[in-house]
Amino acid sequence: MPIEDRIYRLIRLLLYVAKEENTEVTPTKLQKIFFLLEEEEGEQLGLEFIPGFFGPYSPELHVYIYKLIELREIEEEEVTDPLSGKVIARKWHYVLKTEFTPSNDEKEKQIEAFFREWVKKDCSDILNYVYKKYPEYGPFQKVGDLIMAWLKLNR
Repeated sequence: MPIEDRIYRLIRLLLYVAKEENTEVTPTKLQKIFFLLEEEEGEQLGLEFIPGFFGPYSPELHVYIYKLIELREIEEEEVTDPLSGKVIARKWHYVLKTEFTPSNDEKEKQIEAFFREWVKKDCSDILNYVYKKYPEYGPFQKVGDLIMAWLKLNR
């Protein structure tokens, strides 16, 4: 299976598990779970993670998500005004909108168990874990780099 198809399948799998566990997957939570999937489970997806204000962030993973939104397979929930029916806000979490059946493949079952473990955790608990274990990706890494650059310029 091409890596792109594998990533799309894993995003669907994560959202399927979240639906079963009756929990939300925010953009931050999705990014961190995929980061941990690569770092701690050794799953090679070719996603490059860079330090961001909310820890490790993969621009490529963001593109995959929005492609699935364009295809209407997943959606960001919207809040509508009850009087006008117009969208007034978005809830920043993803919902699987298509049918999905997990595979009987042993590797996918391991990943499903990994997703099940992490998706139940609160986003702040995941962030704390990632910040402690991977400080080079922490929120202050990027801010620290900006401060150092400013100090060099203003000597």
